[in-house]
Amino acid sequence: MSKQSSFGFTNTSLGTHDVGQIALGLTSNYSLQEDAADVVKMNNKTAPIDKEELISFRSRTGKKIATELNIQYPSPVSNTVEYSVRVDDVLSTTDSTDANYRIDEPIVVSIAFRHPKSGNITSTHVATVLQRAISALMKADGTWRMDDLMRSAERPVVD
Repeated sequence: MSKQSSFGFTNTSLGTHDVGQIALGLTSNYSLQEDAADVVKMNNKTAPIDKEELISFRSRTGKKIATELNIQYPSPVSNTVEYSVRVDDVLSTTDSTDANYRIDEPIVVSIAFRHPKSGNITSTHVATVLQRAISALMKADGTWRMDDLMRSAERPVVD
């Protein structure tokens, strides 16, 4: 009998709103700023020097996954992997009536993944969970919930 892996959820219908990929051009539009054992940091060459964009990739191993789930049948695999991407951007605000007015504000987004180093876990499984996390940040009409979340209104709105 062959082994099969599956998730417990059944709400898997695709929505009608897609999140599109932006063609960043990581190998052509970014210069390598840091290349260490567990981090690669890249600086966007298309952004001006006073409004940089940094994209960082990190990866490291560990021994335990912190989760709020009650795992009934834990895997014997004790080694874990954690990897992430972080985007640091600068939002500049100017005033057309005042040439001296400018405010720069950082916006930082991190997406982190943690799981056992198990052959049962594939990139498709991880992408499925990522898609569900992104979907949790969206309303049924395809708009983002950030307006609610930045006001500490965590409860989902009625679909």
